[in-house]
Formats: sequence, C-alpha cells, structure tokens
Amino acid sequence: MFSRLSKATVVLTSALALTACPEKKTEAPKPPEPPKVAVPAVPPATPKPPSERAEKECAAPIDPGPTAEVKIGERAASLSGAHLTFTDKDTDGTLTLGIVGPVNEDSGENMLALKRYAKFFQDEKVDAIVVTGDVGDIAAGITRVLKELAATKVPVLALAGNQECRAEFTDGVAMAQKEASNIVNMNAVRVVEFPELMLVSLPGYHDANYVKCSTGCRYFQTTLDEVVREAKTSKVPVALVAHGPPRGSGNQALDFAGAAGNVGDEAITQAIAEAKISFGFASNIKEAGGRATADAAGTTLVKESADSSTLFINPGPADTFGWEMNDGTKSVGMAAVFKLKGTTAQWKSFRMKPLSGAEKAEAKKLAPPARAAAENK
Repeated sequence: MFSRLSKATVVLTSALALTACPEKKTEAPKPPEPPKVAVPAVPPATPKPPSERAEKECAAPIDPGPTAEVKIGERAASLSGAHLTFTDKDTDGTLTLGIVGPVNEDSGENMLALKRYAKFFQDEKVDAIVVTGDVGDIAAGITRVLKELAATKVPVLALAGNQECRAEFTDGVAMAQKEASNIVNMNAVRVVEFPELMLVSLPGYHDANYVKCSTGCRYFQTTLDEVVREAKTSKVPVALVAHGPPRGSGNQALDFAGAAGNVGDEAITQAIAEAKISFGFASNIKEAGGRATADAAGTTLVKESADSSTLFINPGPADTFGWEMNDGTKSVGMAAVFKLKGTTAQWKSFRMKPLSGAEKAEAKKLAPPARAAAENK
C-alpha cells in the first residue's frame, strides 16, 4: 500500500514539474533614442560666371553652317559656317604661302614695299598669301593694302591684330572684297583648309593693355579652345595663324622684346602642345622677326631653306618704318614664304633694301589721298 502511494506520488510530482509554466524573463530596457537634430538645407551651388568670348566681329565662333560652293578669286572652294575648304590639290606637290606681317598704314613707301612683296610671292609661286594682322588703322587704308596684295590673283587671308578697330577692319575688308573676290576675312572664316594643310586663325590679341583701339579685337581662352578643337579633328598638318606669338624662352624666341623679355601668350604655347600643331605664323613682336624656330618656345632656330617637320615663323614688320631688329640689323620692310611638301616645311625671307631717290619719288605717287584721321572709338 505504501509503495503504491509513493509511486503514484512520484509520477504526479513529475507530471506537475513537466507541465508547469516556465518563468517569464525580464527584457533589458532599450537605450533612449538620440535627440533629432535639424539638418540644414544644402544651399544651391553658386553658378560659374559665363566664360568670356571674343566679339563675333573679331573671332566668329567655329560653328557648322549650311554649305555653299564659292569662288575665291580663280579657285573653287566650299564654305560652311566659319570653315572654308579648297578642294583642288596643288599641281606642283608643294603648298607655298606668302606671309605678311604688320603694314600699319597705306603710306606711299609701304605701298611700294607691298608691290615688291607681291613680286617676290609670284616668283615663289605662292598658292595663297597670309596677312597676320595690323593691316592698317582705318578702313580705306586696309582696303588699299589688301587690294594691292590681291592683285596676285591668289587667295589673300587676312585677320585683325591689336591695332585695328573692329568696324574699320570689317569695313576695310568688305570694300576690298567688292573689287577682289580672292580676299578672305579670317576674323569671320576661322578655318581655311587646303588638301595639304589646315589653317586656323586666332585674331586679335590677348592683353587688353596693348589693344590700341577701344573697340579693337581681343581673344580669350574660349577662342583658343576652338583652335584646339579644330586642330584635333584635322587629318592634315595644322598651322596656327595669329597676330600675337606663343610665349617663348630666351632671346632667340619669336616673342623676345628686348628689355621686356619674352612677352608672348603662354596660353598659345599650351594650345600648340595640346593640339600638336606643327606650324605657326605670328608677327606682333616686330624686332624678333625675320626668323623661324622648330618649336613654339623658340629654343631652336631653323635656317632658311632647311627642312623641318615643325616650323614657327615671324616674318618681321612689313612696313618701311625702320625697325632695329634683335639680330642687329635694321628692317625697312620684310616678308616671308612658307613651303610645305608632305609633312616637311621650309621657309625663306625677303628683305627690302633702303629706297633710292627714284624709288622715293615713285612712292610719293602711291601715297593715299588726303583723308581725315580715323577716330578710335
């Protein structure tokens, strides 16, 4: 009896132990949430000021446009926006360009010098003439200078330098074009492409302190950016046509201005390097003219008639004023030719001799008519 009860008691006790509710666990308290802090609104980004651009009359944007077939003198071409293309290859296998630096005014002596340059260019069988700025200070004078060069019948490609007022240059070129269809305004036509060479223009000057007219032409980085962009697309060698030279190094460079040192534009030097431009013509630093270098920095001179795969030329002053040159000579008028065969170029200089008495008498007959001085507005 006792043993049965004990056994039942044990079974019941075990069952109660198995069916009892487990003890409820106490959860740890949650850490308090950090206080909410108001996040200030992000202010809108300050808009960048618009990049400065050259006046359209000085350096037209190199934008595409409708294509038209045109005649530049006796040569067929197509014009699309600011891009002029000559399609016929040179017959003798060498592209030859005449290069004229600052003329400054249409004095009788300068007009006589232009006749000499034209004869030199014809003897060298130039395919076109490039005028690198400072053509004149008034429209009528610019017209006379360009018409004299246009008498060669080859394309005459002219841009403004740091002397011309915008309207005077535009009007002077337009008046000349009425009588000579072979004149091209490279302020408006920024790219001139021959089958052998692309010319890209950089009209005006970079430093406003040396732009002589209050409405003169100045270029900016945006203008150079266009030059680089166009040069990179070219399938033929590229030549930069400018008034101001690249920044050089040392007294052999094309921008060396005596005590002032190297005064060219560093941005041009950088653009030439970035776009791998092989050739260039610039003439503003008159005393550094009559020479050519193999690099934009001007560290390596290239002798006349020597072959070079890169060539940068300062033709020297075209006027007869009488400039003391860096090489110790005196200039009474200079010009140059550039010859390109394949990817190899040469250059040649022409120097006027002092005028004889008979030539001075001839020059008087070429003097411009009396006119009112142009006002720089």
